Amino acid sequence: MIIATAGHVDHGKTTLVKALTGVDTDRLPEEQARGMTIDLGFAQADLAPGLRVGFIDVPGHERLVRNMLAGVAAIDLALLVVAADDGPMPQTREHLDILALLGVPQLVVALTKADRVDAARLAAARAEVAALLQAGPHAGAPVLDVVAPTGQGVAALREHLAGAARAVATRPADGHFRLTIDRSFAVDGAGRVVTGAVLAGQVQVGDAVQLLPQGTALRVRGLQVLGKAVQSARAGQRCAVNLAGADLKRAAPARGDWLAASNAPPPSSQLDVQLQWLPAAGPPPVPRAQLLLHIGAAAVPARWSPLGDVAPQAGGSGWARLTLAQPVSAAWGDRFILREAAAHRSLAGGWVVDAFGPSRGRSQPQRLAQLAALALADPAAALSALAGQSPDGVDLDHFRQARSLPAAQADALHRLLSLHCVPRPRGLLGLTAAQWQHWQQRLLQAVDAWHAARPDSLGPDEQALRQALDTDAALLRASVGATLASGALVRDGLCIRRPDHQPVLPTDEADLLQRVAAQLQPAGLRPPIVGDLAQQLDLTLPVLLDGLARLTARGLLVRVAPNRWYLPQTVQQLAAVARELAAASPDGAYDAAAYRDRSGIGRNLTVQVIEFLDRAGITRFDGSRHHLRG
Repeated sequence: MIIATAGHVDHGKTTLVKALTGVDTDRLPEEQARGMTIDLGFAQADLAPGLRVGFIDVPGHERLVRNMLAGVAAIDLALLVVAADDGPMPQTREHLDILALLGVPQLVVALTKADRVDAARLAAARAEVAALLQAGPHAGAPVLDVVAPTGQGVAALREHLAGAARAVATRPADGHFRLTIDRSFAVDGAGRVVTGAVLAGQVQVGDAVQLLPQGTALRVRGLQVLGKAVQSARAGQRCAVNLAGADLKRAAPARGDWLAASNAPPPSSQLDVQLQWLPAAGPPPVPRAQLLLHIGAAAVPARWSPLGDVAPQAGGSGWARLTLAQPVSAAWGDRFILREAAAHRSLAGGWVVDAFGPSRGRSQPQRLAQLAALALADPAAALSALAGQSPDGVDLDHFRQARSLPAAQADALHRLLSLHCVPRPRGLLGLTAAQWQHWQQRLLQAVDAWHAARPDSLGPDEQALRQALDTDAALLRASVGATLASGALVRDGLCIRRPDHQPVLPTDEADLLQRVAAQLQPAGLRPPIVGDLAQQLDLTLPVLLDGLARLTARGLLVRVAPNRWYLPQTVQQLAAVARELAAASPDGAYDAAAYRDRSGIGRNLTVQVIEFLDRAGITRFDGSRHHLRG
């Protein structure tokens, strides 16, 4: 469990932490000289046998809220310190607002300096605190009187904190490991050490990690949790990480950086968020105004823009996009605070819904519906809602990235929801069973419409079907593959048709097709060039070219090269060679030499054939090798 102090300057936070832990967290010479906390202080204590708790002591001065915010990420309980003689003060109120916006689940109020006031003032101070809490999420929080220097009330406070610690549920350690760095220092004989709160996942000694946003690859040399060496740390804990890596010195880890799993999503400089404006802050600033975003231990300049048509109001909430001056390693659910840096006051807070939103259409109704679905706490419910919003399915890779899910966890969700997954170059597409059946029905209807409109044609090719259905190429290929496998459709060369459909041709075209097929079929994968074919058929070249063009338009012949035509079934043999080569290759790809050797058609014709297969969408070329498409 992690406890952070909060409250106005000089209300006794550091003295109280020392009374609870025996540790003076004012470690800086300036802090000791001035008697005021300037930066974060850290301590730990056993509140009961086997119950070790970490404390973060934060500064209370209004000019040091930036430092305070760096220490309250992922805390379990806030210890709000209020001096009985002063009562709630400006920083008491701002810290309380911050704790509410950050979603800190538990709050305990320590009414310090109780020995300096009489009973009436003590009762009045309690009433002031209760009234302050009443309007927020921590209404009814316990208020305990303490006198830290003498120890009066400290035992009761310690006992109460111990009970709260026992009640804290262990945070799930799923998701990619992420730690927000609040300190970085060198240790003699050990090297670089960073400390911070583990926001998600878990990490072990020896793990490969990356420093973000720099992207520097590092390794975990050692770990400590609450001052004790451990082999692993998990979400909800503070830990110290001893790092190693060739580029560690150049990377220079600092407060505000993140340590993350090597396969964690990249940092982002635009965040789609749910924003809550503070009532006391007055009307929200104009859109695109520059603010200061506090997230994790980072403080980053940011501009905000509302999403949707609803004008923001003081105390209101809504969707917004934050555009940052530099990227941060944010993920779904991360809490943040927005401050007006020039005036040193907090304006709003909220949580990240999508760190990888689209550049266009961000305020469209469809996008707002996506945000509402993404905001659902249960990943399965969120994915189910997203999948049901679009007949084209849901971008599963975007969902996995937005929710910072490891691949295994995302795959389990796909199985749980029985999604049909379609690989695409830009990401995996997921469809419900009903959507998948719907797309196959649409495909069959499109082919039937083609046959009805063009009875003299063999059938549409995939490009024509894609235009007719206005759909993603990968989704179309997957739907075609499913209907071919079921026997509902068959493929003839590049054309798709119903099994019982045969084109009705004019007599002259039917005769020419029969004569051409008699010459092409015996030639196999190496048909004659068009000039030789004209001689074999005793036709002039212009007459033959006109007839070949008409048969090609009907899908009954395929022009593979400028001077060569193939029968549809022979084109399928050309594609079969490509599939065989891809299946036999470790990387699923092949080059021209491999195709030439397998097909036996010679170098020049091989170049023409593999270029045709790329144009036809059967394969794709990456600059050196050819890969099968879905």
